[in-house]
This record gives sequence, structure tokens and C-alpha cells, in this order.
Amino acid sequence: MSRRIGIGSLLLLLHLAAGGAAALPIDPTSSTSVWDAIIYPASTPDPTGDQGTGDREGDIVGDALHAALYTLFDDAGTPSLTDGTLAFRVRMGGDSNPPGFGNFLALGIDAGEDALNDIDLFLGVDGQGSNDSIGIYDPGAGANVSPSTTTIANTPSVSWLLAPGATGNYDWSAVSTVNDPTATITDFGANGNDYFLTFLVPFDQIVAELALLGIGIDENTTFRYVMGTGSQPNALNQDVGGTSAGWSDTTTWDLLGALSSPYTPSGGLVTAPEPSPLALALLGLALLGGHARRRQRR
Repeated sequence: MSRRIGIGSLLLLLHLAAGGAAALPIDPTSSTSVWDAIIYPASTPDPTGDQGTGDREGDIVGDALHAALYTLFDDAGTPSLTDGTLAFRVRMGGDSNPPGFGNFLALGIDAGEDALNDIDLFLGVDGQGSNDSIGIYDPGAGANVSPSTTTIANTPSVSWLLAPGATGNYDWSAVSTVNDPTATITDFGANGNDYFLTFLVPFDQIVAELALLGIGIDENTTFRYVMGTGSQPNALNQDVGGTSAGWSDTTTWDLLGALSSPYTPSGGLVTAPEPSPLALALLGLALLGGHARRRQRR
């Protein structure tokens, strides 16, 4: 009996240790080696120098080897599928004067990958005022299916002041081989060193805000993302991620290639399921049967 208890206790300790490791908080300054790159349909995630106002802080950059967007998820080490932290990292063209991110970045979420491919919610980083913050924004009255039809509420429904640092919710750091070990270039477009804009959002707040819109999600729900920058939250007039199109373009996000491949919030790329061996066997029998019937008719 005592041996069984000892083994059971050991297994429990191992389980708790694994849970504790999964619940480690996300470090906004961490290396991209622990982040998941978000893939876009086009081989080049974002053209260089396509921002509308000439501000390199508003220029989203990347190529096939250097992602423009990353994500990371902390499940809080609990059985719940609706808690934890969801984080994103966007590669920008550089830092302007005064130093520090001084624009607005919007990350749109198409939750559930419905047939509309519309944007259901926006996560925003506002670095333009004295109360710089991360917020969750409702979509505006537009259809939100293309750059020209996308609108965002003027103020966030919930927000958090920026807290820079390894234990905070935000980071703005020059791209280097330290925070991006696989980098072969740190300056797209010869505009000065690129920068990573990193921000964290409590996942339960995203769940709650989407629930108000009648959309139920958890960490296994399919998400697709669009991203863009602007000189103010209600005027995304600088860059559209994943395409050279401007904000006046009427082409849908999907056709532009500006809507990311599907991912779960926990970071997994959603792919078509592999056919099961049974399904393949049944398909083979069906093909053989069809072939035999065709021979009989001859």
C-alpha cells in the first residue's frame, strides 16, 4: 500500500510540475524562438515601405523567412479553456522620434472562421497619448470584410495601461539576433533597425467581449487575423498587413491575402484533417467497385 501511495504521489508531483511549467507567465521581451509565427497566404507577409503616411513606426514588415506577426499563449495551467493570456508580436519598420511606439496598431480577429470572413473584434495598442494602453475594441458599423468597409469603435470597451518589461504586458524593442535568433536581416527597407511591438491580453476578456456579440469561443476555436496601423484609433490610414493595398481598397480581406491562415488561440495552425485509414480503405473499395462495374458494362 505504501508503495502505491509513493508512486501516486510522485505522479501527482510530476503532473503539478508540468502544470506549473505551462503556467509560466509570458515574457514580452522573450526570443521569437518560443513564439508561433502566423502564416499569411502570400509568400511575403508584408511589402516594405507601403505605409500611407511615411512613418516607419506604422510600416508592418516581413517576408517568407521573417514573420510579420507572431502569437504566444499561456493557458494558466488550469483545466479551463477560457482563461490564460494571449500575446502577439508585430514586426515594424523602425522607431521614430521621440523614441517609443507612438502610433496605433489594430489586430482584427475573425472568430470561428464563419462564411463572412468579417472582423468580429479588434485588439489595439495605442501609443499616441499620455494614457498609452492596450485595449479591446468593438468593430464599427461597417461590414468589416475589406479595408474600405472596416471601422473600429473610437474607444476601447476595456483597456490596460502599458506596462513595459519582462513581467509587464508590453515591449517595444529593436530586432536583433538575440530576440530573433533566426534573423538574417534586421532592417527591411533601409529605414533603420526594425522593431518588435509585443503586447499581452487576458484571454478571458477576449472571451467575454466576443460573448457580448453572441460569439462563443475557447482556446481551441479557429481564429484568423488581419492587422493594420493608423495615426489614430478610428482612422487606420497607414498600413495593411500582408498586402500592399491601402485602406481605401474594396477588395475583401480574403482575396487580398491579408487574412491570415487559420489558427487556434493556443497557437496551433488549423489544417484539414488527415483521412483515417478506414476512410481510405472504404474509398479504395468504392473505386474498385466502380472500376468492376464499368468493366461489366463493356
